[in-house]
Amino acid sequence: MITNLKHKIKNNKSLFKYIMILKNQKHRFTLKGRLNKNITGKGNEIISNQTTEFQNVKIRIKGNNNKIIIDDYCRFSNVTFFIQGDSNTIKISSNVSFKRGGSIWIEDCNCLIEIKSHTTFENVHLAATEPNSKIIIGKNCMFAYDIDLRTGDSHSIIDTITNKRINYAKDIQIADHVWLAAHCTILKGVSIAENSIVATGSIVTSSFKKEGVIIGGNPAKEIKENINWNRERIYDH
Repeated sequence: MITNLKHKIKNNKSLFKYIMILKNQKHRFTLKGRLNKNITGKGNEIISNQTTEFQNVKIRIKGNNNKIIIDDYCRFSNVTFFIQGDSNTIKISSNVSFKRGGSIWIEDCNCLIEIKSHTTFENVHLAATEPNSKIIIGKNCMFAYDIDLRTGDSHSIIDTITNKRINYAKDIQIADHVWLAAHCTILKGVSIAENSIVATGSIVTSSFKKEGVIIGGNPAKEIKENINWNRERIYDH
């Protein structure tokens, strides 16, 4: 009898589709249950769907009209989303994953952190601080662990002659298909071109416009050109 019922349901496309929707809604509730949310203010939105997977994720928002937008098939494990201020946006495209933790951090107003599709992270701290600053990360990038990207210094440095601040925030731009190895720091105003690699332990203080280079050191400099990289291990036979 049960077998006949299953057969009838599968043959009834409308009924089968409705049951699958209910199943996905239940699955979405289970995943959402792994979110620890603390949100104060007005007009704040978290937009995701049943294909997003959360495990031990915290969301902290204090302010107004902030948005977290997450596209399909993303995965977050031990990640903290933090927004303090107004009209900020975290936008994450499809198939992005944070595998081993990390934090996505915004302070002040009108900031943006955007991560494009198929980019992966082990454990990374992304911080957009000060009004209107941005971090943009391209498609199919690969970030290892203990990596820090920050648009600002969080505190002021004053020129004692002019009595003016000299360290305002600047945007960070990581192009498509860039590999950042472990223990890297990317500071304000840096852009890195496509198909590049940032070597382990590098501190990047200036931009690299040439595509397909390895950069490394403190401060980072170009150490090899005409390269590309692949996620897979390739063996010569």
